[in-house]
Amino acid sequence: MEFIVKTLLFLHVSFGFTSLVLFWLPVFMKKGGKGHRIVGKLYVYAMWVVVGSAALLSVKNLIIGKYFTAVFLGFISLITANPLWYGMAILRKGAQQQKQFRFTHTLLDGLMSICGLALLLWGIYLGGKGNAVLLIIFGALGCTVIPSFIRKLRVPYEENDRIRGHMIGLLTSGVAAYSAFFVFGGYTWMEQLLPGMWQVLPWVAPGSIGAVGITLGVKYYRRKGMIKDMG
Repeated sequence: MEFIVKTLLFLHVSFGFTSLVLFWLPVFMKKGGKGHRIVGKLYVYAMWVVVGSAALLSVKNLIIGKYFTAVFLGFISLITANPLWYGMAILRKGAQQQKQFRFTHTLLDGLMSICGLALLLWGIYLGGKGNAVLLIIFGALGCTVIPSFIRKLRVPYEENDRIRGHMIGLLTSGVAAYSAFFVFGGYTWMEQLLPGMWQVLPWVAPGSIGAVGITLGVKYYRRKGMIKDMG
């Protein structure tokens, strides 16, 4: 058992570091070029190893009674897997007309909505003190997909531009990866550098900066005619 856990940790850390580096290369490469496609796929493969190992480590923590770590690590796996899957799946021509794509998209958004709401309420119940602030922050993040999830249940599936969906999905997965790094990998380091409530900054900064970056990126490529305005 110990060997398995050490192997999972090694895979998670090594592929996690690799994906954090690879994330930036496709961002600055020529879009649609050979290099962009190859490096982009390497990033996606590395991220799936990170997500899979994190999910298994979450189960391990659940078994040994570390419930907070198990729940939080499992939720981060989910909020990373959702945009990672969507960003690649939407690129397939005609994917949005397929029932399997729509079912998976709705299911993942539904899981994020339910789990996010549960974490938010748990954090509020604990008074938002200590680690509970993480539950509130990331629970609120999960709740942001609730409107999208409700629309999928009430109206016919709303199709999105493939390039826009790809950009948003993959960039969001990178934001989730950097958020996870600062929460887990860089927590001790940040705790020494930042006093008091400023320690929350590294947890929310990737999401805030990422949201602005994604918005500006989509607008830029829309002006270049690579993204259609779907209204």
